[in-house]
Amino acid sequence: MFDALPDWIDPARLSARAGEVAGTLPLSRLPRLSGELLDTEGEASARFHFDRAPGGGDRVRGHVQATLHLRCQRCLERMDHPVDHDFEARLVADEKVLETLPDDQDAVWVEERGLSLHGLLEEELLLALPVVALHPEGSPCAEGGHREFADGDISRSRREVDNPFAVLKGLKTDENKP
Repeated sequence: MFDALPDWIDPARLSARAGEVAGTLPLSRLPRLSGELLDTEGEASARFHFDRAPGGGDRVRGHVQATLHLRCQRCLERMDHPVDHDFEARLVADEKVLETLPDDQDAVWVEERGLSLHGLLEEELLLALPVVALHPEGSPCAEGGHREFADGDISRSRREVDNPFAVLKGLKTDENKP
């Protein structure tokens, strides 16, 4: 079991000695992620390894794990979304370095006071969220177990609606024609 994940670290010092930090964090401590979840039960675990990147500069490689509780957009019930995600990014504290990175290279901005591991963990979990939360194929929800309408409801909704102007049609007679 991991210990609590520290918030702020000095990534340059950890990269110089190829250091590693691991820990857990309750999901309730991640405010941006909390707004996307059905509830904040549980915790996320993370492992961050800092070292020098080939070609220079510091980098972080990491792994995050969590089970996020989302609302299925098909049946509106709770669904568990497991996250088991690896990532790698360059640590950048200078805009000039950021501009020289290739487009396919991810970057993490390091502030003057260091790097927030809570913020990095939260960002990776946000990136792991599905665009639309749906139960997986094979579940009762995906197989049509939840229907918004019964077949009879659809045919009844197609019945002809009374036209309120039908009465006016009867008022026009042949005598009133111009």
